[in-house]
Amino acid sequence: MTWIVWRQQRLALISLAVALLAGVVAVLSLRAGMTADLTARGIAGCVLDGIKPGSACSGTAVTEFQDTWFDRMKIAQSLVLALPALVGVFIGAPLFAREFEQGTHVLAFTQSVSRIRWMASKFLVTAVPALVVLLTLQFLVGGWLAAAGSLGPLKTGPFAATTFGASGISPFAYTLFAYTLGMFLGALSRRTLMAMTLTLGVFVVIRYVLTGLQQFMLTPKRIISDDPTSSAVPSGDRSLVLDTGHLDAAGAVVPNSWSRISGCGARGSEAMPTDQLTCYREHGLVKSYADLIPADAATSLHLVEGSIFLGLAVLFTLGSIWAVRRQV
Repeated sequence: MTWIVWRQQRLALISLAVALLAGVVAVLSLRAGMTADLTARGIAGCVLDGIKPGSACSGTAVTEFQDTWFDRMKIAQSLVLALPALVGVFIGAPLFAREFEQGTHVLAFTQSVSRIRWMASKFLVTAVPALVVLLTLQFLVGGWLAAAGSLGPLKTGPFAATTFGASGISPFAYTLFAYTLGMFLGALSRRTLMAMTLTLGVFVVIRYVLTGLQQFMLTPKRIISDDPTSSAVPSGDRSLVLDTGHLDAAGAVVPNSWSRISGCGARGSEAMPTDQLTCYREHGLVKSYADLIPADAATSLHLVEGSIFLGLAVLFTLGSIWAVRRQV
């Protein structure tokens, strides 16, 4: 049975092998070129220090380096993000749909092997190599970004869309979700093209919806500043800011606080009628606050979101078993 499944899926397996080889060669070559460029420009120390005004890490060498490499690293992250969808569409969706569409499942069902074992063989033969390719490329791209440090996409923090989606457990969870979604839709529809189209559409919609719900997956932390004229979020903080505003003397949130202080102007503004701090407090704004998810909570958010996608993957796997067992 396993040998038959290997032969049936050889095109997908060859494609995965080619993708892995091409990805490894491309990422390693680009990383080597980038590190050589860092050394040649004399800004290797800026990887840890980041861009500091008035220092060597704020000159044209850093700007030119980022102009050359920043977008390339973002593209690599985007490819890691796109790989789960490609696995679901081109490997998961046709897994059973093509069998039912072409009628080759009849031969499998007449053998002594149970349908569950037949499904498990097909699932493992393609799912495991797909996950190996994904995790390998994720590891290599992560290493490339780490080599760029604060001069690359990591400077925007762990909650940036591409950085978050391409790191942690997320790519693994996305891939299993997409694969089992395609598998379920293929077994249910028994039409390869329809299953591929639906898989892409449903995957994109659910990813979009759950990304929008990330702010509700963890309890935010509130930080407060005694200066209502400035942001409560420290400069350079990479947390995920959910809400900002002002508090009154009792510590209650002041609704529509920004509309109250439109006449206070900005510090140094000629339109400012009086001392800005006094103006804010005259309007009942005593402190500023920010609700955020700290940068060090990114791993927890990965685990919560990943658990949701893995739970959906289990449901789609059970749905696939049901769909296959009802076929005649």
